[in-house]
Amino acid sequence: MRAAVLEAIGTSPICREFQEPDVRAGETLVHVRAAAVKQLERLIASGKHYSSPTSLPIVPGLDGVGHLDTGERVYFMAQRRPFGAMAERAPASLTVPVPDALDDATAAAVVNPGLAGWLPLVERGRMGAGETVLILGATGTSGRMAVAIARHLGAGRIVACGRRQPVLDALGADATINLDASEAQISGAFAREVERGVGVVVDYLWGRPAELLIGAIARPDLHSSAEDAAIRFVTVGAMAGPDIALPSNALRGSRLELIGSGTGNFPHGETMRRAIAAVLDLARAGDLPVDAHAVPLENIAEAWAVPENPDTRVVVTV
Repeated sequence: MRAAVLEAIGTSPICREFQEPDVRAGETLVHVRAAAVKQLERLIASGKHYSSPTSLPIVPGLDGVGHLDTGERVYFMAQRRPFGAMAERAPASLTVPVPDALDDATAAAVVNPGLAGWLPLVERGRMGAGETVLILGATGTSGRMAVAIARHLGAGRIVACGRRQPVLDALGADATINLDASEAQISGAFAREVERGVGVVVDYLWGRPAELLIGAIARPDLHSSAEDAAIRFVTVGAMAGPDIALPSNALRGSRLELIGSGTGNFPHGETMRRAIAAVLDLARAGDLPVDAHAVPLENIAEAWAVPENPDTRVVVTV
């Protein structure tokens, strides 16, 4: 079968023949139509991700859209190496029906950023209706979707933080914080929102913005009351840097809960299927718009290049 094949760490995949996948217990063979090329796949192939392969070659791609032998069109996840989604066929560990109103490229492009908004809010952050949600990195694709999902879930107040003020203004958030401002201004804005009350933080940035926000959350005194609720700080990405300085008093002097949301703690089985179905339904309704750019599998080198427009989601079509 034809596939995009990664032959060496730090290189781009090439289109060539690859072995047919064997289908094991709990898997389903999917005839692939489209597979999203995400930054995660590029990072894995670069050797800089904790899940980068130690044995090559492999077919990259963790998810996509295709059809089963029955003809049913599905979104699927393929997570058993050396087989991946960027091939004519893939062994799927999970499948979810795709609504008829969504084309292949859109369905393949929307699920990953949609889950990066849904899972931190619902599964990890345990967001309740009426709570305030603060989103660090709200101008990226996942951040914009998190704003829409938080509103859909009944957030009482949404605070969008990012570096592109025109994009922030277009999100329909209740408040915005421009991260291009001075650190003193950013810290002051964070402190005012924390004083007002924050339930869940969804953070795609980490680095210095996370340090400033955690600094605003930590109490400078010994005050604690029964009315204090936990602030669930869910880290999803590290666009502003992989590390932070975390003073212990930030955890001892507040009800801050630091939580991660990523491949290592994704829900399984029906919980994950429900999350994916919810994202697809929101996309079908037009609530999660995504700019999908389709590139044929034969042109995998073009698809692998980082797009000039950061809001474009590249999809390989088979």
